[in-house]
Amino acid sequence: MSESEKPAEAYPLRFPLILRFAWATLWGRRRDLPADIAAALTAVRPPPQVRNDRHIPADGPFVLALNHYERPGLKVFWSGCLASHAIAQRRVRDKAVRWLMTSEWYNAHLGPIPVPVFVSRLLFRRLGRVYGLVIVPRAAERRVGRAAALRTILNIVRGSEEPIGLFPEALGTGRLIQPPPGLGSFLLLLSSHRLPILPAGAFEEEGRLIVSFGPPFHIDVPRGASRDEKERLADQQVMVAIGRLLPEELWGVYAAAIQESRSEERAPH
Repeated sequence: MSESEKPAEAYPLRFPLILRFAWATLWGRRRDLPADIAAALTAVRPPPQVRNDRHIPADGPFVLALNHYERPGLKVFWSGCLASHAIAQRRVRDKAVRWLMTSEWYNAHLGPIPVPVFVSRLLFRRLGRVYGLVIVPRAAERRVGRAAALRTILNIVRGSEEPIGLFPEALGTGRLIQPPPGLGSFLLLLSSHRLPILPAGAFEEEGRLIVSFGPPFHIDVPRGASRDEKERLADQQVMVAIGRLLPEELWGVYAAAIQESRSEERAPH
């Protein structure tokens, strides 16, 4: 691949925006997330594309569930930015998505230099203050922090009309993988608070980043099912809804379930 064809060159962050972000992060000052995202996206080439944004609720809270699409030269936050921008464009008010963000980043590097975990923890906490993100401890053993994050999320649900955004898989490179333990139960809890799940699929087509939205839905599991079965079904319903928006080569471990869902849709009733 020649220098002019490197995919990393399609997703630059403009230096003035980096400086403003760094200053706000250093001092913990709030910034307008939709405005910064809009500014960042203007530099992306070719311009990214949004599809089926008619499915985005114009008002009221919901949970955006977006697949973790990432490759060398394209970090996952770009698809999050594109989805957030589309939502801000469609919303009457409460335009900023309250993203759930991990508290730390393992095996991170700044070029060849490894970034210590405590540095990423500090940076992510600052980032949360600047943009109003909800920081969720990544380590399962940090139960107190995770419980506090859950209370924060439920307070958002009960007290505002803000949408919540998350990447159900938590990590990955493109092909769908199973979410981490507990995610299905968490989404089921949010759905039980009458928050619709808004599925979105991120992928690339002819070198262009695309985010496509699907119809909002509520998770539906049998009341008599066991806790483990409810979690499995909740995971599957969310991931299949996302997968139906993606090219077949990205269906990953949910390929059979997505194919079955499409077959049921085509079958005569």
